[in-house]
Amino acid sequence: MPIEFVACVAGVDDEYCMVAAVGERDDGTGRALIFQAGDEPPDAQDIQLGMDTYCLVTEPHGTAYGCVRELSIDGDRMRVVVGEDALADLHLEDAEIVVELAADTQTLATFREYLARILTYGATRRAAGSTAPLTTAERKPHDDRLRGSRL
Repeated sequence: MPIEFVACVAGVDDEYCMVAAVGERDDGTGRALIFQAGDEPPDAQDIQLGMDTYCLVTEPHGTAYGCVRELSIDGDRMRVVVGEDALADLHLEDAEIVVELAADTQTLATFREYLARILTYGATRRAAGSTAPLTTAERKPHDDRLRGSRL
């Protein structure tokens, strides 16, 4: 059964890194999905630690790197599917998350713009669960993690 919630809040930030987030309530309680990526290219240490990609953070501060397998935005609904191997790290009970986006149109447009930049940051992965980075020749101009979205 997918995890479902209504996101009344959406926002972005780029002061220290790129962030695009949606949350259930403006007081910070409830469900949240926070997508983050560096604003500088990954360095050697990031690559060595497997942190040369974006991360997803959930409301109990669960964090996983490069874990989004599918993401689509259709109107006011966002569907995110994360890799099964990331569930424990993210403190999630299901890999599918469906979010009703209840924020205003301009905020959602900016959220989509940042989300597209974040999910294409750094290394992309060969297949779900793989930690082997793609070579430049293997990268697609439009990463299929964004399939179906209108970002």
